[in-house]
Amino acid sequence: MKKIYTEIRQIAGPIAEIKGTMGIGNREIAHFPGYGIGQVVKLAGDTVYIQSLRGTLGMSTRQPVYFTGRPLMIPYDSELLLGRRFNGVFEPIDGKPPITSGKLVPVIGSVINPTVRKMGSGYIQTGIPGIDGANTIVRSQKIPIFKRPEEDVNKVVGRIIRQAEVNDRKPFVVIFGGIGLKYEEYLYFQEVLNEAPERTIMIINLASESSIERLNVPHICCAIGEQLALEGKHVFIVLSDMLNFANALMEVANAQDKIPARAGYPGDLYTKLAQVYERATNLGGDLGSVTILGVVSVPNGDITHPVPDLTGYITEGQIYIEHDKVMVLKSLSRLKQLVIGKETRHDHPAIMDACIKAYSYSLDLKEKLSMGLEITQEIDKKFLKFGDLFENEFLPVHQNRTMTETLDLAWDLISILPLEVLGIRKEISDQFYRRKEAA
Repeated sequence: MKKIYTEIRQIAGPIAEIKGTMGIGNREIAHFPGYGIGQVVKLAGDTVYIQSLRGTLGMSTRQPVYFTGRPLMIPYDSELLLGRRFNGVFEPIDGKPPITSGKLVPVIGSVINPTVRKMGSGYIQTGIPGIDGANTIVRSQKIPIFKRPEEDVNKVVGRIIRQAEVNDRKPFVVIFGGIGLKYEEYLYFQEVLNEAPERTIMIINLASESSIERLNVPHICCAIGEQLALEGKHVFIVLSDMLNFANALMEVANAQDKIPARAGYPGDLYTKLAQVYERATNLGGDLGSVTILGVVSVPNGDITHPVPDLTGYITEGQIYIEHDKVMVLKSLSRLKQLVIGKETRHDHPAIMDACIKAYSYSLDLKEKLSMGLEITQEIDKKFLKFGDLFENEFLPVHQNRTMTETLDLAWDLISILPLEVLGIRKEISDQFYRRKEAA
């Protein structure tokens, strides 16, 4: 029998405190009729603290509340989910009816047992040479895009969503989680995902909506992604912007009077971020995988800020984007060695190592020029020319190339340098290197 409590002891921000309860579990969902749902965030004896997902503005201490006996769960039916848009409490925002059939799956559950996970395999082709060639994203990898707050990367993220493919015949699904989006950003991504409704799902929380709902968005994406992977699909989850997720955590922690840690963020920030990113997985065999790409604004470009700093510890590399270019010398994919040259063309490691090494040297030469030093050696002038070509043709993000076209472009650019300075093995250079003169 459902027990209804009609006396709230205290309301502080989004938190309602109720005393005299029995048999309530942590993370259990409560209903505030007229105010939506809330989630138990703290238990202290017979007192429970409920975080209202829609806020408590206008709520009185006589507000009825009852508990459901279960955590937040969503109905899952893969056939009904594709092409749909939902908010942070899984209500449809596309004008279509809510999903009421299918099995219920918990939004925040245990991560898939690490012992049943397989090593990353296969890759996701984004069509962007600076990512695919130099920082290949391996399926099941968790990797962030770091960018300055003033840098608008929505067009880049939209391009990745449009162009993403897997080198596998299994079905492929992209789930976009918009966290604290402006309305015009929501309209843009809605347009992007509407281009391929048969393989996309959208979970959205707007900047004008409850920041508490914002915390659910990544977990709803992951809960759906895990179920799709269990059905044998490869899933690519794109989350933007994870700084807004962390700021929502700080807001909720302050409302609970938690003692702040670094820069005002809660002390369990690492755990909360890991609970999202660690849901990336490769199930192997006939099953699928979940890959997570999180966009993270880096305040003031300070990589020691708690959010990018802790993200770096959890994830497997990072991709820096500045001024619409991939900053390859600051970027890294820690898992790419699992696939490059094995599942991509065999010259992939050699040509990219040569390009990155030559580009790095060209930047050293540019620094010397900026200091007033003169570059007199002809070979150094060729390296400078290569550096300019690499920056202007390989690193820009607004491209769409296959992996083969990306590697061919790299060979085309580096062939203005003499083979003797590249350090590429003869059996590879004989096949791909074609000497060109710098224009």
